[in-house]
Amino acid sequence: MAYPEPANVSPWYLRNITQALELDSTTGQVHIRSSIVGGNVTIAGNVIVSNVTVDALGNVDLSGNTMPVSGNINIDAGNITVLQGTDPWMVEGNVNANVTGNVNIDNSVEVTQGTDPWMVEGNVAITGTASVAFAPEATDAFGRLRVSNPYTLYDTQARYYDHNQFSSNVAGTANVVYNANSSTFELNVGSSVNDSVQRETTKTFPYQPGKSLLILSTFCMNTPKANLRQRVGYFGANNGIYFEVDGTTFNMVIRSSSSGSIVEDRIPQSSWNGDPLNGAGPSGITLNPALDQIWFCDIEWLGVGSVRVGFVINGTYITCHTFNHANTPSTAYVNNTTTYMTTATLPLRYEITNTGATGSSSMMRQICSSVISEGGFQLSGSGNPRAASHVIGSPIRLPNDQSFKPVIAIRLKSTMLDAVVVPINYTLVPVAQSIFQYRIYKRAITSGGTWVNSATDSAVQYNLAPTALVSGDIAEQSFINSSNQSSSAPTQEAFGFEYQLERDSFTGTAYEYVIMMATTGTNQDIYVSLEWQEIT
Repeated sequence: MAYPEPANVSPWYLRNITQALELDSTTGQVHIRSSIVGGNVTIAGNVIVSNVTVDALGNVDLSGNTMPVSGNINIDAGNITVLQGTDPWMVEGNVNANVTGNVNIDNSVEVTQGTDPWMVEGNVAITGTASVAFAPEATDAFGRLRVSNPYTLYDTQARYYDHNQFSSNVAGTANVVYNANSSTFELNVGSSVNDSVQRETTKTFPYQPGKSLLILSTFCMNTPKANLRQRVGYFGANNGIYFEVDGTTFNMVIRSSSSGSIVEDRIPQSSWNGDPLNGAGPSGITLNPALDQIWFCDIEWLGVGSVRVGFVINGTYITCHTFNHANTPSTAYVNNTTTYMTTATLPLRYEITNTGATGSSSMMRQICSSVISEGGFQLSGSGNPRAASHVIGSPIRLPNDQSFKPVIAIRLKSTMLDAVVVPINYTLVPVAQSIFQYRIYKRAITSGGTWVNSATDSAVQYNLAPTALVSGDIAEQSFINSSNQSSSAPTQEAFGFEYQLERDSFTGTAYEYVIMMATTGTNQDIYVSLEWQEIT
């Protein structure tokens, strides 16, 4: 190869070498100065790296031994292939990477996270050991990772028959049809204005401070159209959170009566601060409520916490909107100097309503629901324990014909129908020798006797001498005698919320928890005591 004559090129040659070098005035070291834009970069030797910035759409291939990196690495695009040497790639600086290609790492990676997360949108294949340092807020005071253990407060699935877990309020030509084949309820309205169906659980569900409350509801709405309003969520007449399709407008709504009147914070899809599910959001998904959907809501109440709402699609929780209330300025809907809702102890609810004539009938399908306390739930020690019983010298006498007689009953006060009350213990004590049978009914109605308020600050009334059972569902039955008295103090798992007092919020009916007894003897007397827990 012929080289140029030095006399002809030496000024240019030396100038190029000089411009290729750069002096670090702090360290006194000279390093090569280079900039590559738009092409592929292949480094096959040993590399000692301070700062690496790759803005190109090209590939970065580090196939030699790469020494620890103490600077910042900013990679905006391209594929990254790291064939690691003996020592792991130690990243001590901040890693700010929006990687849309594939990342293949064949050895150990230790990442101390900076302010921004390392966002990887491509495939990540790690064949070595990956060590990740969690943010301080993700661990407790002793460095243990915070976890959330779910405790199911309620679930409903209508297999084979209607379990009567919901009450209905129907207006106009509307109706509710149970469909055993699909294990669903069809909420039907005609085309006339004010046709409506409201379905609400006969129980409300307790929120425990400091624990996330997760609600899941599945449904399939009618195709959105003018003058048709459809709602699904965790709400009642005065408070709650729900998804609404009003005409063809999608809203996430918080209803609150904490100000003394009902106010609704209604956020249309165009203003959702998460994924709007309009096809242009991070998921690329477009929401169609006329297809089967899983709506979710998790609540950080404490009076002033946040509420996240969205949908579970393809196994992924997609948050559509977050209602924030702590340290947040007041809006036209919410005064953030008080609680954002009166309570987070609420029912599940489905609604379909004609706000005007629609021209054709409509149907919403109610499928399944669940309410979960994330972080467990401790029934004992929560709320106020209460009790009622017959007093010594005043037992209740059973019929001589072996027929059953109600011996004690409790129900919610008409002014506190949204309270959560759970029976936790009962004691049955016969006075004389005989064989006795007892039955426990829930969702019952009795007649006769006198109802007494347990206390002014109690949500319960009791009746020590009801005369007859009008209706109810048998939940338990057994036998006792005078030497084998019955005292039941079941655990939370065995008793729990299965026996929670229920109500119909639409009619104002408070259903009862009733103990009934019968005996083979004559003139047999019995003492009964009943204890319950008032959680709200």
